[in-house]
Formats: sequence, structure tokens, C-alpha cells
Amino acid sequence: MRPRLRRRSVLLLAAALAALATAGTAGAKSFSLPQAAVSVQVAKNGSLVVDERITYDFSGPFSGGFREIPVRKGESISAIMVSENGHPYRSGGCTELGCIDSPGTFGAVNLGHTVRVVWHYGALDERRTFDVHYRLAGVAVAYDDVVDIDLQVWGSEWDEPLGRLTAAETAPGKILRAWGHPVYVRGDVQLSGKKVLLRALNVPAGQFVELRTMIPRSAFSSTTGMRVVGGNGRAKIIAAETADAASFAKDHARIDNAKAHPWRYALYLLLLGTLPAFLIVGVVFWFYGRERRTGYDREYEQEPPTETEPALVPALLRQGGEAGSFEFTATLFDLIRRGVFTSTPVTTERKTWGGLRSENVSDLELAEGREDDKLTPWENAVARVVKGVIADGPERLSNFRERIEDDRTAMSKHFTSFKANVGTEVGNRKWFISRGALPLALALVLFVAIAALLIFVAADGWRSVYPRWSDVVLVGLAVAALINAAIVIGALTQRKLWRRRSQNGEVEAERWEAFRRYLTDFPRLQEAPPATLALWERLLVYGIAFGIAERVLQAAHMAMPEELAQASSIYWITNGGGLGSGASSMGIGDLASGFGSALAPPSSGSGGGGGGFSGGGGGGGGGGGGGAW
Repeated sequence: MRPRLRRRSVLLLAAALAALATAGTAGAKSFSLPQAAVSVQVAKNGSLVVDERITYDFSGPFSGGFREIPVRKGESISAIMVSENGHPYRSGGCTELGCIDSPGTFGAVNLGHTVRVVWHYGALDERRTFDVHYRLAGVAVAYDDVVDIDLQVWGSEWDEPLGRLTAAETAPGKILRAWGHPVYVRGDVQLSGKKVLLRALNVPAGQFVELRTMIPRSAFSSTTGMRVVGGNGRAKIIAAETADAASFAKDHARIDNAKAHPWRYALYLLLLGTLPAFLIVGVVFWFYGRERRTGYDREYEQEPPTETEPALVPALLRQGGEAGSFEFTATLFDLIRRGVFTSTPVTTERKTWGGLRSENVSDLELAEGREDDKLTPWENAVARVVKGVIADGPERLSNFRERIEDDRTAMSKHFTSFKANVGTEVGNRKWFISRGALPLALALVLFVAIAALLIFVAADGWRSVYPRWSDVVLVGLAVAALINAAIVIGALTQRKLWRRRSQNGEVEAERWEAFRRYLTDFPRLQEAPPATLALWERLLVYGIAFGIAERVLQAAHMAMPEELAQASSIYWITNGGGLGSGASSMGIGDLASGFGSALAPPSSGSGGGGGGFSGGGGGGGGGGGGGAW
């Protein structure tokens, strides 16, 4: 025994050293299953002698393989052997998955519901074929008239796809009927007397293949290797297979009907994909987004109704959102109006026609004014931008964009601070009640979760060869759930659907809305114009914030006395002698958009009786799975 033990120790040491030597490349190794052949010999007592010939294509080093064969109640497995090229492996090898043992050995262990067979070898970047032999008892079912043999010749626990499968069964008598399962595996069954041949191509990972045969009871000499059930079984077996075939035919007909009437099913999908979301959004709007009546009934307010700063009012009217260039420009002109910066009307020469012509346009030159220690945080951010531009002396508004772009990084930080501080102040005012966002967010999570679950279930059961109607329906419902989710996302972007103003906020918003209508309709109203320069200037500042400065300037051109314009710090006279905003380069809208682009952060530069398979199957014995390491 000592030489044998010594030899075994040397082999184990060699295997361990080989494993250590290849540890660096172990993570990259893989294998595929190009083909497998299964031979089933039905014995006279109903037991099944199974020989599996499994071919592996190894990429990298491998040293072990295994099969796990399910054994149900009343079934047993025996006579297990493993061989390769006609050379039997020795029994006694370890049976732990991933263990290392002498090449040419195998072991088997009963795990309760499965029997594991493990064999050991040495392979490196090559094709190897292993033969696994065993006898199954208790799989066949003996009725009074026939014997039903339902065997999974390929199990669902394989994690790798199989290129080609052949399974041959030989019975002690004539095989009356044979079926291949399931229908969504691409294959066929050929029946000839006592033999049946099953063939299948491209079996997916995790997919079983089943062969079911029906043999006369008179062909067997005993029932010691099978389970006995009283009564006749032929009609039951045929009825079960016929029902499976009818189920497939029904699925196929439904799918064909959907293909023939795509618009009808598209309408169903549209209804399922929109009505639930619209219902949820409607309920949320009714309870959380609909503004409550306040009793305010005035059409116009002839002057700013409150002292709310121009940078905040647009957010009140649109129920939130980020401040932008119009609010920034309005704040700048408000600081000029209040004397924080001084302005002087000047004339600037502008080139036109590609430099062939030039013209003089009205401009404003800004300089430092009086210090004001009561500026709000967002006003301070605007002031820092202006002070950065005029640090070397007075500067014209027409040159502001260029000067800001010269120091875009620092200036954009001030603009970001301006927007953040406006947002903070809007939140501090408690103008809005945003409880409707929560049910919409929950609905979004629900729709996405439903879609993910349906997609998972459909993908897990999807059969590309013969899709099932239930899987198609699951996919359709998942798409509908995603459409509902998209609608809810769209609703979340519309604040007025899920947010409403507080009572005080709604009263103030209605007054400011009346004031905005007044500014919009101002040029055509036959009412007395403002009598003071201060009010005219406030009208323009808020007009800039609302994005309708041109309407205020139009009204000023018609109704503002020239002496008031001459005294104003923010109105000026155009070359044509009329009140306005000068040439297009000095237009309020152009000035605001110029601030918006110049103050933006710099770009980061980033980018049946034979024939095809039938029925569903899945009830046969055997099967299981396997693998290698």
C-alpha cells in the first residue's frame, strides 16, 4: 500500500502545484459545451440505463467536472461510472465542488434530493469528452395498459448553453408514441419501432430538454424498476400532450392575431400606458396642485403691489424654478435705480455690414455709486459681477459681455451664487405647498418596480423559438408601466400639477399677475400714465424681470415726458430722439441673453408521434445540471 499512497501523494502535490502555477490566469478561463449525446436503454423491469457523453471545449486550465442529477421521492440511482475514451475512471475521488484530486478518479455522493458525480482530470485549452453512466429506477410509470417514461435528457441547471443535443432511447417493445418537450426548444423527434431519436440545437443555458415515450405494458417482464399506478394511462397521457399542444396552438393564434391587428393592440397598450398615470396625476392635481380661490377680482394693478424684490417675483408666479438672466438683469437695473451704481448716457460706435459701415448708438456707462450695506445676498452677487467689470474704471454696458467672458470662471461663480441665494430666499418665504410631489414619486417607484418585475419574469421565461402569449402580455404590460412612469416623470417636471401656493402666497401672486397684465397691456390702455420718475423706473425693472421690458419701453416712448427721461438713470434717448433701449446690441432682451451666456460656467470639454417538439413538459425525471472548474 505504501507505493500506492506515495504515488497518490505525488499526484495530489503535482495537481496543487499546477493549480498554483495557473492561479494568475484562473479568472480568465472558461468552457463551452458544443455537443452532448444521451443514450437511454429501457430495461425489462422499467429501470433506465443512461449513458451521457458530454463534450467540453476548455479555454484555460481545468481539473474537475461534475453532474448533479435530481432524484425525486420513489426514485433511485445506482451503477454510477465515469470514463473517457473508453478508459474508466477510478472510484474514490473527492466530491466537493472545486476540490482537487488525482486525475482519472471520480466520486459520487447522495445529497438528499440530488446525487452529485464529480470527476477529476487535467485539461488546458483543449476539447475533452466525458462519459457518465448510471441507472435510474422509479422514473417510469406503469399503468395497466402502457408504461410512461418521461425523462429530462438535458437538465435546467446547466449554466452554459449547449450547441447540439442528441438523445436516443431503446425500449424492450415497440414505442407507441414519443414527444419532445418543450415546444420552444428548436428540435425534432424521430420514431422507429423500438427506437426513438431526439435532436435539439442551440439549447439555452438553464433550459431543460425532455423526451417522453409510451410503451405497451406487455413489453416488460416486471415492474421492479418503475412506479405502478392503477388503471389505464394511454388516454391520460395523450390527453395531457394534446392539451399542451392546444395551449401552444392557442398562444400561436393569439400572437398571429396581434400581428394581424397591430393598431388594435397598440390602442390597448396606449390605454394601459396612459390612463393609470393620468388618473393619478389628475387626483394629485385636484388635491395638491389646484389653487384655492381667494376672492381677488381686480384685472390690473397699476404699480408694484408689494415690495418683493424683482428677482423673486417670477419664481412666485411660476411656482418655483431657478432664477436666470432676466432676474439678474432686473436686479442690475434695480441697483442702478437705487444708486448703488451710477449710469451716464453715452454714444458708442458700432460696426455694421462686416465693418464697411459704422453708426453711433446710445449706451450707458456704469461706475461705482454709493455704498449700500443693506443689499440682499443675491444683490451682492450681482454687485460683485459689476464691480469686477468696472474695477479699472467706468465701463459701458455694451462691453459688459466681453469683460465678463474674460474672467468667465470667477464670474460664473457669482452667477451661481445669485441663483442659489434667490432659491434660498424663495424657500424661506414659504410661498408653496409641495405635498403632491410625494404621491407622484411613490407612483413613479411603483410603475418602475412593476415594469422591472414584469421584464424580469418575461425575460426569464422568454422563448425565442416559440414565444408564449403570457410572456408577450408581460412584455406589453411592462411597456405600459414604463409609459406610465414616463408620464409621471413629465408630471413631476410640471410644478403646477403637484404644488400650490399658500393662502398668503396665492393672494400676492394674483396681485403680481394683475400687475404683469397691466405692464403687458400698458401701451394700449387709455389710462393716466405714472406721474413720477420713480414709478416709471420701477415699472421698467419689473418689466425686465417678467421678460416684457419692450412693452414698458413702448409705453414710455408714447407717454413718458422727456424731462423725466432726461433725469432717469435707466431710461435713455436713442439717436432717433425716442425713448427706448438703443440699438439691438443694447436691447434689454439682448443684454439679458448676453449675461446668461457670458456668465455660464466654462465648458469642461467632456463627451407527438414524432416530428417537432410539443407541449411544455418539465415533469420528467433526471435532468439536473453540471459544470467544470
